[in-house]
Amino acid sequence: MSGSKYTWSSMNSYFASYLHYNGSAWVKPTHTYLLMPCTDFINNCVLTVGVKLSKKIGLRKVLLIALFFSYLSCFLLIVFPNYFIVLIAMGVFGVGSGFGYFPPIENCWKYYPKSNALIFGICVAGLGLSSSILTPLADFFIVNPKKEGTTPDGYYSETVANNLKKYLYILTGIYVFLGVSAFLLAFEYEEEKQNDEKLIKEEKDDDEQGKKEEG
Repeated sequence: MSGSKYTWSSMNSYFASYLHYNGSAWVKPTHTYLLMPCTDFINNCVLTVGVKLSKKIGLRKVLLIALFFSYLSCFLLIVFPNYFIVLIAMGVFGVGSGFGYFPPIENCWKYYPKSNALIFGICVAGLGLSSSILTPLADFFIVNPKKEGTTPDGYYSETVANNLKKYLYILTGIYVFLGVSAFLLAFEYEEEKQNDEKLIKEEKDDDEQGKKEEG
């Protein structure tokens, strides 16, 4: 979900066209270039907050907060076709993606302390993969399947522009599936339990070693 923010950079003209035909005729494609920076700015502001909050209230509660802001963003984008509301929605999505970025990675690091680089690489690869899938999904299959060009002013036709709302519904469905799956599959690292299991394993290994030496 966090990686899908990179898709927005390829959706600028679609958003401008959608807003242009739905009550914000003054909006130009140059205005919607602010969408991605708005998301990134807020995202970077809350990255460390998400990690600190995870240590206080737990990973799953932080994930719930991240999902709440992500779904709120989708709601605002679908219901309010207004440029300033869209900017706010992208900022809200930045909060969700920021909270949900590092806590799961840090939790995985605790499970695999000797493979931190590999874990981080897998997570970052997932971020890139999501935008690689969503961008062509939006551009070629949902919003602009006929590959129509823009007008001299940089707008797509009204039909193509209104297809953006269809994509937002599908994207929300994808977010719900991924969010619920992530929440159900997220297991908080319990340090005491892991230490107890490690101690039991070491004692078992010592017993086996002792039997071999006695034999």
